Amino acid sequence: MSAESGSGPRTVVFRGTFFQLQLPDHWEHEIVENIPAFFDPDGNGVLQIAATRSPSGAYDIAEQMRTYLEQNRLEFLEDRVMSFERPDGSRCLACEFVRDNRFWLVHMIALGSRLLIVLYNADQVPDAASIQEVVGVIQSVQFLVEEATES
Repeated sequence: MSAESGSGPRTVVFRGTFFQLQLPDHWEHEIVENIPAFFDPDGNGVLQIAATRSPSGAYDIAEQMRTYLEQNRLEFLEDRVMSFERPDGSRCLACEFVRDNRFWLVHMIALGSRLLIVLYNADQVPDAASIQEVVGVIQSVQFLVEEATES
């Protein structure tokens, strides 16, 4: 991880397999089963990011979200899922829910054959400042430019 400075709060950059993101410099991280987990040591939640590729091309992120929610015994309701395009052209679906007294924020972010599954969960619904910090980290996610392979 590398430090970033500027006029705002200090951040560090974490670089994953084909993505990077900016974290508040007081956050910590661990790698658990090859999945990076980020957290505020004084907070009550954790942000995890799973990165995967589709060998058959672009992802159907609605189907990915539907599968994730159904695995957690939740119904996929389109009016409860926010869909938008990010500035880099990636597509994103996002939703939040409370299950078994835990708060969950789920983002599926896809660009071509690359998919990021971004999960934040906490012991309780976070306060506005905490959720703003988490959303800021999620918004900082960038797909890295991949070099063409030579044949």
